[in-house]
Amino acid sequence: MKMTVDQYWDKWEELMSREEASFEKWDGLEDLLFIAQKEGDLYKEFCCRFGIMRTVNYLGEYEELFDHFEWCNGFFLDNEENLEDWVESFLWIYKWMAEHLVKMPGIEMELLDAFFNDFEEAYDRYGYSLRPYYQHQHKRALKTGEAEDAHAYYHEWLAAERDSLADCEACEYQTQLEYFYFTGEKEKAAPIEKLLLSKEVCCGEIPHLTYSKLLLPYYEDGRVEQAVRYQSEGYFFIYDKPHFLIEASEHIRFLALTEPLRGIKVLERHIEYADSGKDPYGMFYFYMSAIVLHRKLLEAGHRPGFAVDVMSEVAEEIAGDFDARNGNDFFEREMERFYSL
Repeated sequence: MKMTVDQYWDKWEELMSREEASFEKWDGLEDLLFIAQKEGDLYKEFCCRFGIMRTVNYLGEYEELFDHFEWCNGFFLDNEENLEDWVESFLWIYKWMAEHLVKMPGIEMELLDAFFNDFEEAYDRYGYSLRPYYQHQHKRALKTGEAEDAHAYYHEWLAAERDSLADCEACEYQTQLEYFYFTGEKEKAAPIEKLLLSKEVCCGEIPHLTYSKLLLPYYEDGRVEQAVRYQSEGYFFIYDKPHFLIEASEHIRFLALTEPLRGIKVLERHIEYADSGKDPYGMFYFYMSAIVLHRKLLEAGHRPGFAVDVMSEVAEEIAGDFDARNGNDFFEREMERFYSL
């Protein structure tokens, strides 16, 4: 039975009101997208694709995000005068794109630079602060191992004005925390850890993502008992989110050094998504952590029950692709760091 216009928009609003991303929500929006395309209604198509972007981003389906963003960006630029109410919502998605494009070694540097130029121009054109742009340039530099750029953009980010498109305070503090661990400035990280773990500032993903970042630093400082507690508490928040590969890899590395048998369960929960290749950056760190776990199991006299030969080959290939794209040897050095654990 054909939907009326009211039924169509009621269904779209019902799906969009679901806060939790799910494959069911995605399927529902795809059904509405099919109807919109069949009718040739480009505005309906834009609305559905926008909803799909908001959903697939939290499901780890990044290729889908890229494809829908390209279509929506073209439609948005062609119809800006009629989409004023969408500006902030659409500009927010630039941040998701910036987060994930960097993690794809197949995205050439020229294309990456062009996207970040568009990011800067779009925010500037509509009069928004460039704080998110600087923040994501900073995060990009961390992922590509460009320490000087990370330092420069860190200060530009924090100096820029906060407005409605800035990340929430909790997410910004999380980014600062990760930077201080990158630079080894643990004394600067300490008050931020305390703030986030106290939940004085929090959001839908913080402090969920904070715990895994503390595990190895705490282990290195001899605070193993505290780290064990954080591992248990922190993994509870991500165990049913298979695409959280970076966080899962951090749990695996810590367990490899402390309770390697427990690391196998974490590996098993996330390996299917890692093997899918949807997140090469996360895949690299997950496979390298699995290699560490495999070695520690053997050293403890256990039979691992999984092989790492293919993982090692794939991780080496990914590292080579990233370093070729980024023009440095950061991922090669990351491999050496893992093998030294």
